[in-house]
Amino acid sequence: MSPRIPKKPLSSIDLTALIPFELTAGEEAHLDHGIALFNAGKFWEAHEAWEEIWMNHPEDGRFFIQGLIQLAAAYHQLQRKVYRGVLIHLKQAEERLRLFPPDFLGIDVPAILQVIADSLAAIGTQASLAAVDWAGLKIADIHRHSFSADQESN
Repeated sequence: MSPRIPKKPLSSIDLTALIPFELTAGEEAHLDHGIALFNAGKFWEAHEAWEEIWMNHPEDGRFFIQGLIQLAAAYHQLQRKVYRGVLIHLKQAEERLRLFPPDFLGIDVPAILQVIADSLAAIGTQASLAAVDWAGLKIADIHRHSFSADQESN
């Protein structure tokens, strides 16, 4: 296991330097496996797959992985009917993911952010968390395009 990377606040991120970091072949596999698990509704397992990447990167780009982890945590909480946790994790995921370019690590970030925004708006229109139609919340799908060596050189 790698040594734990110290935490730092989002306010200390250099937004001009948020470029995709290099993933090892194993990390690529963890990212893609996590996406497959997430899209299959296995949110806790997706979180675990992505944490393997998050723990190994000191770069500010790790906040993107943390945003995916928090999105998975939100939906895991939804499955457990822990509605306050859903709200907290959706807000944290949005706060992190919105910092990144629209195709960070090949992931369609705007599509995820739109689902989060729609969910937060639906929650926000209710007088209380008890009044929210939790079953009606849309769950994001994560889409990632892969690059071939030819695409990267163009």
